[in-house]
Amino acid sequence: MSHATRIAIEKLLATARRIDLQIGDTLVRQGDASDSGFYLAEGAVQVYAETAYGDAPLATLKAPRLIGEIGAFAGLSRTASIKAATAARLYEISRRELVELGRQSPDILLAALEQLGHHIAAVNEALALYANALAALEAREFDSRILVDLDNPPPALVTFAAAFRRFATEIVGKRRREDEMASAALIQQSLLPKEATINDRRQDVEIAARMRPARDVGGDFYDFFVLDDDRIAFTIGDVCGKGTPASLFASIVVTLLRTLGRDRQDVVTVVNRANVLLCDENDAAMFATVFFGVLDLRDGEIAYANCGHVAPVHLSGSGHITRLKATGAALGIDPARDAQAMRIRFEPGDKLILVTDGVTEAMNAAKEEFGEQRFVAAVERGLREPPGDLVSRLFAAVDAFAQGEEQSDDIGCLTIERKRRET
Repeated sequence: MSHATRIAIEKLLATARRIDLQIGDTLVRQGDASDSGFYLAEGAVQVYAETAYGDAPLATLKAPRLIGEIGAFAGLSRTASIKAATAARLYEISRRELVELGRQSPDILLAALEQLGHHIAAVNEALALYANALAALEAREFDSRILVDLDNPPPALVTFAAAFRRFATEIVGKRRREDEMASAALIQQSLLPKEATINDRRQDVEIAARMRPARDVGGDFYDFFVLDDDRIAFTIGDVCGKGTPASLFASIVVTLLRTLGRDRQDVVTVVNRANVLLCDENDAAMFATVFFGVLDLRDGEIAYANCGHVAPVHLSGSGHITRLKATGAALGIDPARDAQAMRIRFEPGDKLILVTDGVTEAMNAAKEEFGEQRFVAAVERGLREPPGDLVSRLFAAVDAFAQGEEQSDDIGCLTIERKRRET
């Protein structure tokens, strides 16, 4: 700014209206008429856009400088609002006075254009950086060096850059957590037993199972494993709660049942010993409903204990249905509450269908539950189907009932069919 222009401005300020602002005071509002410009003599102001989603900070301007003069020269409405970022002193210069000043001192017009050019260049540079950052975020290839560049924005865009940096940091953090949860989900799924470990070895039994957590990881579980040449242990359960804590507790329950079961103890000893161990130092007060059974393929007997779990369906080859109701309380609540063991005959052609309460308690948009009756009806319709098809039928029935309603609980199903032993 030339000496003559500076003198001309000082003469205007001598008679201009002085404006003193405290932090947060508004100078102009977006959409107001640009009938004047302002000379910021002391302090700093913040420029922000008012949107339907809240205020968006755009720039912080510091003294000494002219502000609002471009809109005043062009006669445009205010494109943004301005409020005091610190205590500030300004002088209002009318549009008529600004135009006259421009005639007397053309270099003030050149200075305004130069300032506008610098501002546009800074904005373009910043937008290019933010566009690259957004593209990197979308491609999951965010380079942490971009954050360093965001730490050194053009002075006028400090506030905006800080907001964008927080946004980018939060997105990167969420992505990292998502990746960790995806890894946890993969680990949890890999720990589930594979049907082929039994189906490929034996012709007298077939197993199918599926688990679909409501979140990345869940608290529902199933397991099956060979005890000896003729006995197979199997279990299904549901831990209270969801997410990571429930999945960790589920892993503990499965490990206990598998370890105790392989000691060749009877069913009732396995679940009662597991209950005592789960109650010990259970500061989180977590518990699990569990069905644990052992199938002896020599004589077709299933010994089981149902510890507060959804009653499985025993579907005979002729279509007769029996529910295997609870014989004890959930594990992890009271070490003194013992479960009882029960036994059933499991003939060739019979199926046992075990589910978690995510099946029976699945809801539709009307907040109606899938319920026990629909569960049993879906099983009956799969009387002649192999276990894998029956599991698929059950999941399809639940999904059709929910009609797109978000799954609120983990869903699990384990189906066992005894086949005739070939001689």
